[in-house]
Amino acid sequence: MTGNDPLAAGLKHYFGYDDFLDHQRQVIGKIMSGKDLCVVMPTGAGKSLCYQLPALLAEGFTLVVSPLIALMFDQVQSLRRRGIPAAFINSTLSFGEQLAAANAAAAGEIKLLYVAPERLQTDFFRDFLCKNPPEMLVVDEAHCISEWGHDFRPSYRKIGSSAAECGIRRICAFTATATPLVCRDIRTQLQRENMELLVAGFRRPNLSFRVQNCSGGRDAKLSALKKLLAGPEVPVIIYAATRQAVDELSAIPGVTGYHAGMSIDKRNAAQEYFMNDPAPVLAATNAFGMGIDRPDVRKVIHYQLPGSLEAYYQEAGRAGRDGESAECTLLFSYSDRYIQKFLIEMNNPPPELIRNVYRVVRRKILAMDTPGILEMPASALAEEVPGAKSDGQVSAALGILEKLGCIRRLAKRSGYGTLRFLNDPDRLRILHQEEKTQRSRFIHRVIGKAGRSVVNETGYTLDELSQITELSVEQVKRVLSALSGDVLEWRSGFSGRAIELTDLHLEIPELDDAELSRQLDYEISRLDEVVHYAVSGRCRQKELTGYFGENSEQWQCGCCDNCAGIKNDPVLSGTAERDIRIALRAADIFNGRIGVGKLGQILSGSRSASIIAGNWHRNQCFGVLKHLKSTKVEQLLRSLLDQGLLERVERNGYPCVIISSAGRRRLNDK
Repeated sequence: MTGNDPLAAGLKHYFGYDDFLDHQRQVIGKIMSGKDLCVVMPTGAGKSLCYQLPALLAEGFTLVVSPLIALMFDQVQSLRRRGIPAAFINSTLSFGEQLAAANAAAAGEIKLLYVAPERLQTDFFRDFLCKNPPEMLVVDEAHCISEWGHDFRPSYRKIGSSAAECGIRRICAFTATATPLVCRDIRTQLQRENMELLVAGFRRPNLSFRVQNCSGGRDAKLSALKKLLAGPEVPVIIYAATRQAVDELSAIPGVTGYHAGMSIDKRNAAQEYFMNDPAPVLAATNAFGMGIDRPDVRKVIHYQLPGSLEAYYQEAGRAGRDGESAECTLLFSYSDRYIQKFLIEMNNPPPELIRNVYRVVRRKILAMDTPGILEMPASALAEEVPGAKSDGQVSAALGILEKLGCIRRLAKRSGYGTLRFLNDPDRLRILHQEEKTQRSRFIHRVIGKAGRSVVNETGYTLDELSQITELSVEQVKRVLSALSGDVLEWRSGFSGRAIELTDLHLEIPELDDAELSRQLDYEISRLDEVVHYAVSGRCRQKELTGYFGENSEQWQCGCCDNCAGIKNDPVLSGTAERDIRIALRAADIFNGRIGVGKLGQILSGSRSASIIAGNWHRNQCFGVLKHLKSTKVEQLLRSLLDQGLLERVERNGYPCVIISSAGRRRLNDK
């Protein structure tokens, strides 16, 4: 059957799948027709395949712009495991390796080439693209283009001009969270005003969205949180707005913390715990999540108000990716608005503070013997900038100055320093060749790597020393502390992003004060959208899907706190007896092997990832209630549970459903 369907044949050949997920064929068809396309689909809906398959079926290579090295590494590794020719070019590769990857793409040996947006601004890569324009340019995480979106990155704004300069004919943009305003900005910045927009897949009938009022302050929040955690042990993520709140929550027994202020080792350990423990409970800031793909998260709890509905939906949407029922609870206190408003104001400093930051940076650079690069952390700058309230505010000001082209910030260096051994390296290497201790391993391996040059000052990062010695970064720090002054000398260098001026003669940056004020007002208006969502009496999912531009006026989820509170919701009385019996019969056939969410997906004929991967679409019950909307099927099953015609059971730690004795009587009642 796939012989007459090249898309299905390609899907099977390259990815091993028999069927597309919902909306995938529609997106792929539009791309194959040669259209510029902006696709907004939630995480887990299979966006990557939507551009990967057309890339494999087309001539030439496809260039994919991705924001994080870790993400592009994971995607390339996944493609290579399938035998798909893919590569990346980033700062982790030598120039020779970058050149080899570029030449392989030009020769047709690589079909998907992943790069960071900054790569398009380098002379080498821009020259390569102009001589070898890709068949298609894909912008992943496209919301990073827009100042109106979250995770804005100035380097994304230059993609459109780079594409125009190099004559790239077709651009497709993909994102999981973008409002209609952000989508308009994406098209404008990419210089593709006629780019078609496709928004789909935001309805998640297996998720129960709830808002719990906690007006009694911190004690009320903690009490509500502990009640939510008191149920069956399941995977849980608790999101908080600040690192301080995460630290407080991680003091609760059984809760592990994660935020960007923790060491790399601690963050890695928390991530390993979350991915591998059967029922982890993790408290985290929004630093946790991108690239995390645990399908069985049963609860996502927002301990504090998020800054936008984009952030909220992306974080809450990490629940229930396996299609089973999950809860998304927001603990709402209006006082949380002041926390987020403060954070927004720190990220949108007033114009005079931005000017003051520039003056200090310029004064420091001009005071050098040879004006050049300033290596000074934001915390030190904040002490000298009049009116600065925090180093975060100064960092935000530097970001604005960089966007305006007044300064350049170099790549971040973390844990950098200079190392010099004080004793004879040959003798040290012999003494420690057995590597019986961490100190001996460090000495023997560093000397083995660098040879006698270790007696000269050499620059290293802690990560580099960790790789050489196969010790963790924390272990390296302890070894350096123990050996310093006796065996070696370690001088910590500048860690952060160095700054240089683009024009030494520019005394004061030109700022658009009105535009900066408008940006601040917009950020606060997005926060107020979250407050509106929290106090709204409408269907929670209707509020969310409508916010992202998906037409939901004639739809409601039926399972959020607002829908559940509707008194005149006679689901069973409004459902045909035949359909009720079909649902009961299906529950009897599966006999406790699946949960309500998956049963609803099977009955309604869903083509979600978990259904296709598990071959549930080949089951005799698949699609037998497809004449009903998926939300109606979900409502029906929940009503059968509420009326005692179905019962919940736990099988291998998962909530499943069986037919009850009352349900069996109704099924057999002629």
